Amino acid sequence: MKYDEAQRWMERIGPFPEHPGPSLAEQLDRLKELAKAGELPRRGPAAWYALVHEMRRLADYYERDLIRGLRADGMTWRQVAEAVEAQLSSRQAAHAKWKRLIDPRRRITTGDMQRGGRRKQPPQLSSGE
Repeated sequence: MKYDEAQRWMERIGPFPEHPGPSLAEQLDRLKELAKAGELPRRGPAAWYALVHEMRRLADYYERDLIRGLRADGMTWRQVAEAVEAQLSSRQAAHAKWKRLIDPRRRITTGDMQRGGRRKQPPQLSSGE
């Protein structure tokens, strides 16, 4: 399902409470319009980037909950892919795509790791010093 189709479907299923402010997508569209017109304020790119980053974070959050819910309901990977119309060629492809989202042992990084997974070590003094 494409984004536009999803929006039309959401409009058909019923009313949602009105939001007092613009949605995240509306804010992004406004920044894009300002940039195109050459009217983006000095801090505009930073705000635009922050909004894009937040949209990605929210997308991962909701995608994780959706996939976890479908799997908890007993769906196979193939059924999950079919349910969300992901057009993945196999259950292995679906598993590979979403495994990172549902793994309960998923590591949360703290920023103290180096490439290869080693913890940063303080410099060692040699015995001759």
